[in-house]
Amino acid sequence: GTIVRRHRIPLPPPHEDQFYTIDHFNINIEVILYARRYKIIDCDQFTKNFLRKMGVRLNPPTGRPDDPYTKERQKILDSMKPLRPYERIDTLKQFLEHDGHVLRFYCVWDDPESMFHDPRELVLHYYLSDDTIDIKEIVPVNSGRDAVPLFLRRDKLPKYAPAGLYQPGTITSRTVLNVFGKLAGNSGRYILDNRKTGAVHQEFYRDSDLKIGAIINVWGRKIILCDCDEFTKEYYRAKYGI
Repeated sequence: GTIVRRHRIPLPPPHEDQFYTIDHFNINIEVILYARRYKIIDCDQFTKNFLRKMGVRLNPPTGRPDDPYTKERQKILDSMKPLRPYERIDTLKQFLEHDGHVLRFYCVWDDPESMFHDPRELVLHYYLSDDTIDIKEIVPVNSGRDAVPLFLRRDKLPKYAPAGLYQPGTITSRTVLNVFGKLAGNSGRYILDNRKTGAVHQEFYRDSDLKIGAIINVWGRKIILCDCDEFTKEYYRAKYGI
């Protein structure tokens, strides 16, 4: 938080009747603010240019003192060697950057099995925090249809594979290997395989696949993307230049 709020700060005794000005500041010097001693180690380029224009001769920047706890902690981390292959899956950065950012597309699905072949209006949400998709259906008033909570629950939407759907357990985020197999009796030893030998890679719909006029396959249903909101338009202008 704020250690010293914005105001005029008096000089340390015996000059407490005077206040700090721009002339009291330079690089690699110490200032005392309310009995606390601070050392100025560097400043930004704007401050350097400002002080040079005022005729101040800047001192060379100094280094930041080492933190004993940080050094000791880093020494412990460097000495720790993993006993088995470790695979790091980091999704925190994407979540922190795009938490609450949702792309919204307005879609149409022409249900071929419907009695009257009337189009079904849908709203597709693409969550940038984890690349998941959910779809809600807009049910008109007095349409004769039962309102359902979700047309598609929130999850990663796979692209249609020509070979068909994968069986449960075929696609996993990690590959586990049994080192000894049945040689050690019933007690096996397992490690993570960083090379992912025999892993099946499945493609999922990303934000680059979604655009107005595109047709996506939602578990065998062809959905046409017709429009999107202003946030989505601005997102594609900024990221893809569309």
